[in-house]
Amino acid sequence: MNQELCQTSIENLSEQLLQNWLKQQAKDYQLPYLLAHAEDGVIWGRFDTDSGSLITAREVFPECNFPELRLNTLQQCRIFGKAGEVLLWNSNGKWRSRLILETKASELITKKQIGVIPESQILWGTKGQENKEHSFTLLSDGSQGLKHAVPRTGINFDRNENEKQPKRPVKLEVHHYFCYDSDGVARIFISRLVSLK
Repeated sequence: MNQELCQTSIENLSEQLLQNWLKQQAKDYQLPYLLAHAEDGVIWGRFDTDSGSLITAREVFPECNFPELRLNTLQQCRIFGKAGEVLLWNSNGKWRSRLILETKASELITKKQIGVIPESQILWGTKGQENKEHSFTLLSDGSQGLKHAVPRTGINFDRNENEKQPKRPVKLEVHHYFCYDSDGVARIFISRLVSLK
């Protein structure tokens, strides 16, 4: 089922080509968000899908010293949005990529060949500091001082009177795709990021 839903390729990437490749993917498939995991931390970014330009949390909040997007420390990177997701990862020293398009997933769901389970994953962050110029919010959580900056603004951190614990309002929307095997057992065979809410 993976082969019907995904397009895969092997990329010959270099440090110089990484950002250009990511920008082209974001522009081609209209994917506004970047979430990368590197050896030195998590990197959030936002693409202008018309021009393909990229801005990362490191550039928006330089005082926080967030990790830089570099190929030599990158482990995996997801470019995503409602239209789909491109996943780039390193496997035994070779870079690989995978594309999932929502149009193809919807087609398979309509034909009842696969199903989808939407999930909202709660992100750390009980307080926020907005940068409206670049549409990022610097999130911090409790006394641990944990910080990360997401490419989203307009987040409501206010608690209701009945809520005793601090509110973590930012959620990462994920779609898990499943199918049934020959014994009728359902299994999730792939997941992708969809949006930030």
